[in-house]
Amino acid sequence: MNNKAIHRCATLLLSLLTAVACTSPPSAHRENGWYGIYDGRKDSIALRPVATVKEFVGLRLYRDHLGRSVIAGRVGGNRLQAWADSTSALSGRRMGFVFNDTVVVAPRIYMGLESGQFLISGPDGYDMSRLYKSMLKEKKDSLDALFSANGWLIDTLRFSRLTPGEQDSLANMLDYSDACRLVEGF
Repeated sequence: MNNKAIHRCATLLLSLLTAVACTSPPSAHRENGWYGIYDGRKDSIALRPVATVKEFVGLRLYRDHLGRSVIAGRVGGNRLQAWADSTSALSGRRMGFVFNDTVVVAPRIYMGLESGQFLISGPDGYDMSRLYKSMLKEKKDSLDALFSANGWLIDTLRFSRLTPGEQDSLANMLDYSDACRLVEGF
């Protein structure tokens, strides 16, 4: 083969590779939270979350009767009906807790869960304490971003005067949707 033919083949091959790369669907980033899991699909995680970390309230870390670390929590009141409807629709299927685009746990749902409560228990060796701290930080950061984006540059709630533990506790109990309404009311 001469140089001209090699050049044409290389150009054609490069064009084909570029076309394939440009048309391949990118892997979807998902916000941290609970998602429906649909077996038998290439990407088994639903695109839309049932509830996200910023919508959780009452998170706490404790040890179960077997000594394993578990995170307990519930969805905020404004997501409660959506949670009940989604878990009912997922009956017989799995719902996964996704964190940093990884499914941490995916229990099978057997009925609608109207209470909005959930448990997250990672696989053996999973650092649940670190996950818990990351979830609290994400929740607090989402509230900080909400307040800042709406012009709350002054510490209206005197949040900065609280200890870090008190700040975490307040952020943990504040429902994101309620915070949105609070910000809109001012």
